[in-house]
Amino acid sequence: MATLRGESGSVEFETGGGSLATVVGTRSWSLSITKETLDTSVHGNTFRQFVGSMISGSGTVELVYDPDATGQAASVEDIVKANDAADASFELFTTGNTNGTDSVAFGGIITDMEITSTVGELVIVSCNFITSSTITSNLE
Repeated sequence: MATLRGESGSVEFETGGGSLATVVGTRSWSLSITKETLDTSVHGNTFRQFVGSMISGSGTVELVYDPDATGQAASVEDIVKANDAADASFELFTTGNTNGTDSVAFGGIITDMEITSTVGELVIVSCNFITSSTITSNLE
């Protein structure tokens, strides 16, 4: 049985039609995926029956803030766009950063951001997002 440690993962982000770039300073990421269900039970059934329906996701990316780090400025600035067209692309990696390998990829929108600065500690940026396209799982 393989054991994965959090130090191996990474995040790639792109907004506006360019190519995905690794977000330097990624501290953590999380992704929750939800599948709605539809009740297909009919009169006479003893037990309820369901089918899967629409799928959505949401999550968080946490960064150690560095204004000069590759990918950070684009992800942080994406939150201040009005009329965001869900043009952001994400790829979240469990290991490494080879596109399409050990990752989950999707289009999405950054919905909010929090910057935390505490005396004697690192400045941390947390961005929450929702998915807005197909979620592709390349987990191995």
